[in-house]
Amino acid sequence: MNSYDWLRCCSIILVVLLLSGCGAPKNASIEGNKSQPSLMSNSVETPVQQPIQDTVADGKRNPLVDPGQVREFLGVKNIPHGDIFLQDNVLYINIVELNEEIESLIAAAYIAGSYKTVNVAFTLKELETVQQKLSDHELHAKLGLYSSGIDVIGNKVTISMPDTIEAKAKLEIEKLVDPDMISYDIQLLNEKPDVVGTIVKLEQNRILILEDGEEEPGYYFSFSKYSEMLNEDGGEITFTDLQEKQKVRLWFAGAVMTSLPAHATARRLELVSN
Repeated sequence: MNSYDWLRCCSIILVVLLLSGCGAPKNASIEGNKSQPSLMSNSVETPVQQPIQDTVADGKRNPLVDPGQVREFLGVKNIPHGDIFLQDNVLYINIVELNEEIESLIAAAYIAGSYKTVNVAFTLKELETVQQKLSDHELHAKLGLYSSGIDVIGNKVTISMPDTIEAKAKLEIEKLVDPDMISYDIQLLNEKPDVVGTIVKLEQNRILILEDGEEEPGYYFSFSKYSEMLNEDGGEITFTDLQEKQKVRLWFAGAVMTSLPAHATARRLELVSN
């Protein structure tokens, strides 16, 4: 090969290298071999979640950023309220005797669309007073109530109890408390038991149960003076009649504490014939 042919060949190689370099991504040296999505892919990019903005240009706040600040605002402005609650990404503000003046105060402080005002009958303090009365008179223990708590959405105190004490309990409760401030959650006894299993351990006023189909005991059941205890024939029995290895059906009284084992109070226990 003469010198002219050699130079011509080198020129062709150089042009090819330059052309192939033009197609390389700008960040190739930084990105390395990062995989690129196929143009034929059906995947959709997940939109970036925008952070909640605390304020807008006119100085209004977004109450979703710090709902507790809304309570402070209502207190500073002496606005009687039944607390707040979040639903569907909107902050609901319960106001007693809601009027245009209060609406204007709230509208001047918070971004439109981020909240809704609700006209309610009772303040949070009034509902807390009801709770305190129930506690002071020890009605949970005296009547066999399961629980009570403030229902902010319903603007009432909700009291849960078994249907067997409903008439007597309501009579006693409504001697102390305005019935309009209360809602009742009446628990009927299901035909099907909550737990079926075997007593594996007896302790002071409670039993440990191995539920059918399980390898480890899963429930401690305690008993109150309102717990029903029945033998195979439906006759009443007491805790002293219980023995290890007895098969039993059990119903919950109220909430169950989800520990290991779980802890519950028995509404009803029935011995099962072997």
